[in-house]
Amino acid sequence: MNTLVASHTVVLAGTGQAPEWVHLLPAGRFEGRDGRGPYVLKDAEAVLSATTRAGLDPVVDYDHQTDLAAVKGVGGTAPAAGWVKALEAREDGIWARIEWTEKGAAAVAAKEYRYLSPVFLHTKSGEVLKILRAGLTNNPNLHLAALASQESKLQSEGEDMEELLAELAAALGLPANSDRAAVVSGVTSLAASASASAAAIATMAKAAGAKEDDAPDAVVTAVQAAITKAAAPAAPDPEKFVPAELVTSLQAQVRELMADKTGAVVDQAIKDGKVPPANRDWAVAYHAKDPEGFAKFLEGQPVIITAGPQPGGKPKADSPLDAEDLAMCAAMGLDPEEFKKTRQKEAQ
Repeated sequence: MNTLVASHTVVLAGTGQAPEWVHLLPAGRFEGRDGRGPYVLKDAEAVLSATTRAGLDPVVDYDHQTDLAAVKGVGGTAPAAGWVKALEAREDGIWARIEWTEKGAAAVAAKEYRYLSPVFLHTKSGEVLKILRAGLTNNPNLHLAALASQESKLQSEGEDMEELLAELAAALGLPANSDRAAVVSGVTSLAASASASAAAIATMAKAAGAKEDDAPDAVVTAVQAAITKAAAPAAPDPEKFVPAELVTSLQAQVRELMADKTGAVVDQAIKDGKVPPANRDWAVAYHAKDPEGFAKFLEGQPVIITAGPQPGGKPKADSPLDAEDLAMCAAMGLDPEEFKKTRQKEAQ
């Protein structure tokens, strides 16, 4: 990071008074009158932010005395001709609003000084980083050689800074040529992520019963124990849960009782003469599926088979169906031929 003095010269118009706003740095690329550069104003807003971060008003001095006073063998005082009270980024670069001192304003109004040269920090590649101050001068390049010793020191510091930026970029997984803004953005994102992780760990630790001042290992152990406990199956409440074996046994008993009840209802229907013995399986299936429907069926079913010996004895297996047989088939929705085949099987 280097300091450049008087690289760009602002001509102060001879209007008889000191201007309030001056164009301090041009936008884009520019070069110094002495051939130095090129320099580039890449991010004007970032330069403004860096310049005003300390909360101090940059000084406008005479002939760069602020810088020359620190040079061995030169020394002297550095009175202010004015103060930069505001900076603005415009399309054509950075503008400064100057609050002139009485003497400074008079010197400019009297054309004792015709030029204003900014002093700024820049990278080795020429990117402007920060505006330090400005100086009224009539020979913008006069003091460049005198500032060599200070500039050499700042150059060494600047190279260290660029190496640091490169190392930070590598650590963040950014390209090696990432600029300062990209590195700052990466560090900010990393810090936000770390903060979110710390908050999440603190929440888990509190839920696990760990204390804020516990060692990290103790916090991890507490969280792991809480997770293990939460994942373990809880013992069943005997008032709310029944063993599976008991449920299976009860289901079997219920099915058995239902089967017995179905069998008893169907057998009674056969005994009452409302269901032929040959249709017992059908009746059992009907009742098991729809007890109410089967009950309604029986209510509307006439007695089609009377108890006791039938007149004329038991019909032969191959005898044709009589009117009574056909009436029963019609009432029960049976196919006469199927009924005949069933009767034949029973006769065998």
